[in-house]
Amino acid sequence: MNIKDRIQLYLDYKGINTNEFERSIGASKSYWRNTRNISAEVLGEIVRIYSDLNLEWVLSEKGSMVKQAPDTSLRKTIRETRPRIPMNAAAGSVSEALQGVKVEECEQMPVVEAFSKYNYTLFVKGDSMEPEFHSGDELACLQMANPSFIQWGRYHVLDTSQGVLVKRIYDDGECILCKSEASELYQDFRIPKSDIYNIALVIGMLRRY
Repeated sequence: MNIKDRIQLYLDYKGINTNEFERSIGASKSYWRNTRNISAEVLGEIVRIYSDLNLEWVLSEKGSMVKQAPDTSLRKTIRETRPRIPMNAAAGSVSEALQGVKVEECEQMPVVEAFSKYNYTLFVKGDSMEPEFHSGDELACLQMANPSFIQWGRYHVLDTSQGVLVKRIYDDGECILCKSEASELYQDFRIPKSDIYNIALVIGMLRRY
């Protein structure tokens, strides 16, 4: 990822849309879509306004995306959690969990600090993504608030009208092309973008031996 991609990941994580971001840094409309190289002056303004954004991570992808808040006695006694979406998640359940609606069978798990920021975890079910992911692996997922900046060709979790899927995805006009790693057993297929409730980038994986 380049500097612009990392800044976009931060904006997705914070739920900041492009228009809001451009206004906040004093840029013209369509600046973010059209620019390729971020000048030192603009980058300085971005990290000044978004003070929790970690400049070291933006420049080199080292450390955490956001700066760590100072420890307090409260943080030591109350651990931050993220929802763990069950293997048999029904269509729309990921979106409901992220909107704060209680999904009855959704556990709240302590944050895995080894990963960069993520919104939820999800178990892999089945063998369609082997050998990259095995059934039972737990994936840490970062919600993509802005579909325009999806990283095509990487692994994503799709919350669709047919249920929750883990696939490598590609843009295909009005559809998203989904590919399995076990391509000799599972054919590629397409899902209309209108049938997708939520898309998240897989940013980490836990495997139990």
